[in-house]
Amino acid sequence: MERSPKPESQADPQGSRPAELALYALEEVTDRLRREIHLTLRSHGMTTSQYSVLRALRIHGPSGLTCTELGGRLSGADPDITRLLDRLGKQQLIRRRRGAHDRRAVVTELTEEGAQLLASVEPALEARIEGLFQHMSAERLHLLLELLDEVARGERKPMQVHTMRAG
Repeated sequence: MERSPKPESQADPQGSRPAELALYALEEVTDRLRREIHLTLRSHGMTTSQYSVLRALRIHGPSGLTCTELGGRLSGADPDITRLLDRLGKQQLIRRRRGAHDRRAVVTELTEEGAQLLASVEPALEARIEGLFQHMSAERLHLLLELLDEVARGERKPMQVHTMRAG
C-alpha cells in the first residue's frame, strides 16, 4: 500500500510537537482503515455512505428518522443526503413517508430488502474489522478506546505511561 507524502513536520520528528505528530498519525491510520472498509463494502455493491444510512435506520428502529435526524447520526455525512436517499429508495432499500405528527417532515424507514442487505454484508465487514485489529490484544484495544475517548472529549487527564519491559 502506497503512503501519502508526509508533511515536513512529520518527516522531521525532532522539529515536531507531539500533538501534531499524533494528529498526522490519526489521519493516516483513519484513511487506511476507511479505505479497507470501503473496499469490503464495495465488494458487496455498497458504498460507505449507503451502509451508514441503512445501519442508522436499523439501529433507530421501525419508527424511522427524518433527514435531519439521519444526518445528525452519520459521521462524515454525505453532503447531499437527499440524493443518497433517492438512490436507496430506487433500490427499494428504504421507504419514505410523511411524518404522523408533522406532515412537513419526511420520515425514512429501512425496508425488509435493506435489512437483508445489511445482514448479508455484515459478516464480511465484521471479519474485515476483526482482521484489521487482530494484531492487538483486547487490553491494548481497550486502551486505544480510552485514549480516543479522551481526545474526543478534549479533557486534559494525566495519561498512564505503558512501557515495554525487556526480557
